[in-house]
Amino acid sequence: MLSLMGDEIVAVRELPVRKVRRYATAAFVLLALMTATKCSFASSPYSWATYYAPRRTATITIDGDLSEWDSVKGFTMDQEKFFFVGQGMSSKKWTGPKDLSATFKVVWDDQYIYVAVHVVDDKVNEPFGSLVSGMDTGSWDDDGVELMFDNDGSNMARYYIGDPLHHEFHFVYSATHPLVFDNFWKYQAGAPQPMFTLPDGKKEPLAYPDEVMAKNEITQSFAGPPYYGKFAFKRTPDGYNLEVRMALPGAQMKPIYDGGHAIGFDVAINDNDEGKGPLKQQLHWSGMNDLYWRDCKFFGTLILYDSVSGASTTSSTAK
Repeated sequence: MLSLMGDEIVAVRELPVRKVRRYATAAFVLLALMTATKCSFASSPYSWATYYAPRRTATITIDGDLSEWDSVKGFTMDQEKFFFVGQGMSSKKWTGPKDLSATFKVVWDDQYIYVAVHVVDDKVNEPFGSLVSGMDTGSWDDDGVELMFDNDGSNMARYYIGDPLHHEFHFVYSATHPLVFDNFWKYQAGAPQPMFTLPDGKKEPLAYPDEVMAKNEITQSFAGPPYYGKFAFKRTPDGYNLEVRMALPGAQMKPIYDGGHAIGFDVAINDNDEGKGPLKQQLHWSGMNDLYWRDCKFFGTLILYDSVSGASTTSSTAK
């Protein structure tokens, strides 16, 4: 333990200037990250819903092979507390992590955000709801991954199809024809509040008044503006992988301590064991309740940092 007396202070004075600067930089970065977490814009009530994403340090090929991500720390959702409660769903049918669980990882560079998700799912099915006309079913009933982004960190509510800054992406698994959807709502003055009918006949809100639902598939346009995206699924012995790269218009792709800002972010895993009908269950990182799909304030927080700066910050796994 250091004191400010005697020979010990002399030892501190004799530290190489370069090393002192490195320690000072690391201390500043850590302080900035801690401050960003405490001042996070998001309203998630869950203490785990902040992810520290390091800058990409190696080439990432978007092919569903996640071996390039081995050095990146992930967040694992494998407990009952991560299940969405609503629309007739909960953790009641869950039989354990081999039934459904997931680990996600995030990195970034000056142009893109990169997301890797490994899903453990004992029964993986091809899409059905995504291919049906009408709004009785859709991508929300198919096996796949939902990624939510509040690019500019504005806590936007009531965002609509065509909004380049606020997103509810659905990446729908398929071995032959995977699909992508982005946002599902349009503004229509005077439209009654959409309601979801539960199995017992009761109803709960599905969106806000003056909103109507629509399927907005972007599979073919995802590679172009504003996303400039690429994605790939890969089947695994215990489920599947999803790998995504995309631009985030409106986001400052810089470390939080170097002119960047917190980004709203959320992940959900959809599980349908029957290959038809409604979901069996849904894992969720932050938005387990309320209208999380209509209000960015329920998202978690994504903090960008650069490990080259000398700071050592890791993302926790849930335990």
